[in-house]
Amino acid sequence: MLMALIGVAAPVYAQAVTLRYHWTKGEALTYRMVIATTTQLSGMPGGQQMKVDQTMTQVLKIAADDVAADGTATLKQTFQSVKMEVDGPRGKIVYDTAVSSSSANPMTQAMGQVLGAMVGESITVVQAPDGSVRKVEGATRILDKVVKSLPSDPSTTAIAQGLKASLSDDALKATLEQSFTRLPETPVKPGDAWKGQLNIGNETIGRITGAVDFTLNGIEGSGDAGTARIGVALAMRQESAPPPGPGGMTMKLHEAKGEGEMIFDIARGRIRKSTMKSTMPATISGQTPDGTPVTMQNTTVTSMTMELLEK
Repeated sequence: MLMALIGVAAPVYAQAVTLRYHWTKGEALTYRMVIATTTQLSGMPGGQQMKVDQTMTQVLKIAADDVAADGTATLKQTFQSVKMEVDGPRGKIVYDTAVSSSSANPMTQAMGQVLGAMVGESITVVQAPDGSVRKVEGATRILDKVVKSLPSDPSTTAIAQGLKASLSDDALKATLEQSFTRLPETPVKPGDAWKGQLNIGNETIGRITGAVDFTLNGIEGSGDAGTARIGVALAMRQESAPPPGPGGMTMKLHEAKGEGEMIFDIARGRIRKSTMKSTMPATISGQTPDGTPVTMQNTTVTSMTMELLEK
């Protein structure tokens, strides 16, 4: 009897499932995305070190404006609220678009102008059933609006540069490709693996390419009605360096690695939760205003979590 039960159970466990994103025209889902970054810089002039912690929490509404016959969806992603927390050498700054603020801190005011300009704005994302992001439109328009809202003073220069690195169409496309894991072309069973690619490029870090390995770690529940747990391993390297910055500063990125997991609702074709943690080391070289050569080591650790908010 035991052998008979094993004989029945084995094919069920080994049964392959098809993983695809499913959208219905008019359907809307709300996600919370949290991106936490810790940057540590050593080797500064005078032997100083610097650490900056930054957390951005966004609530995003994703609505399916249209769905083609092949399942490709045209999605409207709207920024419903944004909260930014920065803790660095100048102290801690917090701004939440969902809470009114009357702070006299210039940095807080600038942050409020940036985040306030984002809320209510939307971008258009074209996503294939396998999760590949074919197009992102509207982010650059929002970026231009935000930058124009900033006062013309040196304190906002860093904010503007950071926005260009994270809020362009290409930057958001790369972020979405990390959040919406690429699904395999053919049915898979636990233990099966497939590959993907990632490309990032901006004025801050240059051109980055990444190789992504996905593994179906397991299925909770039965077959297509279950939940898939997909492991993600990421390796990135710098294909080309960014142009020199002030003082001839150059940034050389070393091999970066990351890992995470996605919990995927097979029947509904949607992400329930996605996590990713990556470490990116770099060497920054240049010279101080008096011409003294300087070489600094920078390590950035980023944790990203995207979770479906149930109604």
